[in-house]
Amino acid sequence: MVTPTRNDVVGWTPAERAQVARWLDELVPRPFPGSRPLGRRRLVIVVTGVGAALLLPWIAYLSVSLPPTHSVRAWNILWVGFDVALACCLALTGWLVAQRRQLAMYGLVVAATLLVCDAWFDVGLSLNTDEQSWALAAALLIELPVAVFLASSAVRILRRSAAITQQLRGRDNASTPLRQQRFVTLPSGKTKARTDE
Repeated sequence: MVTPTRNDVVGWTPAERAQVARWLDELVPRPFPGSRPLGRRRLVIVVTGVGAALLLPWIAYLSVSLPPTHSVRAWNILWVGFDVALACCLALTGWLVAQRRQLAMYGLVVAATLLVCDAWFDVGLSLNTDEQSWALAAALLIELPVAVFLASSAVRILRRSAAITQQLRGRDNASTPLRQQRFVTLPSGKTKARTDE
């Protein structure tokens, strides 16, 4: 068998390259050695489903049982610790973005989530106090816009990665919405994807 050179491949039509890409994608071994995707996937589904179901009665209980006011001894430790975690997350995410690492996407999501939580607690805990206006302003002008910017940056990375993956698989549907895209570890063919899940 003669292996085609790069010049040979450049001379192929886009349809020929796409067909070879699809064949190569079919030959990638799945699942990868040492992995148990089916068991892990089911466990994640169970943990998230049960967690969400258990939280509903807990939320109902808290809504009627919590006192209107509460004294916390470790208030400073809680807020300083949260802000340290947020600062570390932002710094690490900035470094990952500067290094063009794929992990930056997760840092962006975590940082955005922490900023939304920070805004929620700042506003919620400052209601009917002198700090309410400042908390609302900080949430609306700083925390929430930055959170949206970071989250949308993560979505852009995911979209671009997905589009490149689809192109490398010989697919033209790079514009498929993210919510409809399958795990990259699954075969690109519909029939195989169903059997391997």
